[in-house]
Amino acid sequence: PVLVDAMLAFKKGWDSFRSTDAMRLQDLHIAYITANPNAAGSKDGLDYAPGTEYYHEAHKLYHPQYRAILYERNYYDIFMLDLEGNCIYSVYKELDFATNFAAAGSGEWKDSGLGEAFEAAVKNPDEINVIDWK
Repeated sequence: PVLVDAMLAFKKGWDSFRSTDAMRLQDLHIAYITANPNAAGSKDGLDYAPGTEYYHEAHKLYHPQYRAILYERNYYDIFMLDLEGNCIYSVYKELDFATNFAAAGSGEWKDSGLGEAFEAAVKNPDEINVIDWK
C-alpha cells in the first residue's frame, strides 16, 4: 500500500468520525476494541467495524494490507499518528489506539517511547530518530 494514501484516508476518516478527540477515542474504542468479537490480543482480526462512517471504509481498504506487513516483518505494531499526535490507526488496536501522544496533550501514553518518537519526528521531520522503547 502507498503509505501517503493510507495516512490521508485514515486522517479523513478520523476527522469526520466524531466532532471531538474525546468522542473519537470513546467511539473508536467501542467499535474496534469493546465490540470487536475477537479476543484480547487478536483485535487485529477485525477488518472493519460496522457503520457508515468513512473511517470504517478506510480501515476495510488498508487494514488487511498493514496487518499482512506486520506479520511478514514480525513488527510489534504499526501506528499512524497525525500531526496533532493522535493515534489514528494501529494494527493491534490496544488501549493506546485513538489516544494522543503529543507532549502538550493529555494522552495517557504521551510520556512513552512512542510519545517521544512523535515529538522527535515533529521537531526533526527530515531525520531518522531512534528512541528507546519504554
